[in-house]
Amino acid sequence: MPPARYSCSFNSEQYRFEVFVIGIGNYYYSQLPRFSGLLLILALLVQPVSVQAADRSSSLYAEVQQSIYQVRIINRKTGHKRTIGSGFVIERPDLLVTNYHVVSAYTNDPEDYSIEYLATDGETGVLELIDVDVLHDLAVLVADKDLGKPLKTDALPEKGATLYAFGNPLGLGFSVVTGTNNGLLVESEDKNILFSGNLNSGMSGGPALNEQGAVVGVNVATAGNAVSFLVSSQYLNALIAQLRLTNFEPRTNLHESIVQQLKFSTTDMLQRLRTSPWKLVSVGNFKAPSRLDKTINCWDGSENNEDHGLVNVIAVSCSNEREIYLDEKLSVGNIQYQYTWYDSEKMIPPRFYRMYEAQNTDEAANNATKENVKDFKCSTNFVAIASQDFKMTVCRRDYVRYQGLSDILVTGAMVSQKQQGFLFELFMTGVDFKESMRLVKQLFENFQWQT
Repeated sequence: MPPARYSCSFNSEQYRFEVFVIGIGNYYYSQLPRFSGLLLILALLVQPVSVQAADRSSSLYAEVQQSIYQVRIINRKTGHKRTIGSGFVIERPDLLVTNYHVVSAYTNDPEDYSIEYLATDGETGVLELIDVDVLHDLAVLVADKDLGKPLKTDALPEKGATLYAFGNPLGLGFSVVTGTNNGLLVESEDKNILFSGNLNSGMSGGPALNEQGAVVGVNVATAGNAVSFLVSSQYLNALIAQLRLTNFEPRTNLHESIVQQLKFSTTDMLQRLRTSPWKLVSVGNFKAPSRLDKTINCWDGSENNEDHGLVNVIAVSCSNEREIYLDEKLSVGNIQYQYTWYDSEKMIPPRFYRMYEAQNTDEAANNATKENVKDFKCSTNFVAIASQDFKMTVCRRDYVRYQGLSDILVTGAMVSQKQQGFLFELFMTGVDFKESMRLVKQLFENFQWQT
């Protein structure tokens, strides 16, 4: 169902004010960790759009429309579209760039799907996938004919500069969204550009241009309410430079390349977390590492004593926000962990133990299917951490198609106190098992018991 769109406007000599209310349609959203705090993004829904910017968007549209295409993934059996996105001509007249997630159905199942382009004049043709940067959600495609004038790239302008995002929203035809550059998200692993503009489904892979008509970013995602994200052109430039070395020959070992990219990224993440300076947070009678580095955010999840009744609950949950897209049901690169403290002076020990035991569960926090991952295999042992006894469970499930990567679930429950409890939960997706265990060991070595 397409989103409902309502608008009103006010014109003056200097500004045209526009208000848009967009109902949510067919979008993909990352699942919030089950134990993370609520992530709330507030954005201004009323934005001043200068008349000059509106005029420039019209002239830019005329300049670049012949270089922008719809990219379609076609089911070979039915001949119908599976997914659509946008793409634009880059480097050579026969080359297109789009997002990896637009073409992922093809990369995962090339025998059942094909890739096509659709021009603004209705012309269609076949595209061949050359290479991808799965970490930055980019893919380069080649056509058997020239498609248009290649767009140039440029560095990101200053914060507050106007940007123009082009694409094919919801397959309704090409359009331009005017918005504001809010800079690189330097404390994120993606280091995407924060763009104040409403990117809609189908605009993924389209270009975001500066006033001069140069590409500074590639449309990639939206969080709604005019909060959107662009892949920086620096990563596109790096991918193009790499392909020049092979004269843009299609990569024959594409899946192996994707696996190696994922291994490098997740291993680098774990090693970076281990070598970053850690600060400890007090959770009941324990001190434990909180924010492992700048890409991790932590949230309080404590419960009000009056609401909870007989038990005092103190909780801290932390996670990064990286989700490397592989297919509709599988993303990797995420790490989530939580500490929860329980104590009660009013409960008798047997009742406290029953309550505490019910809180200690071993559950994965994502929706990976058996097509993607094997079953969890778990081992449980009793260990001493910071002078306290813990029941520790380590679970691992290996990936089916991405060999060498696993999901890791670690849970620990303190069992040495009668009316006090401490739970630890850690979940990592798409990581190397040995590297993940090094991080877990270092975490436990930094736990401290306070009396």
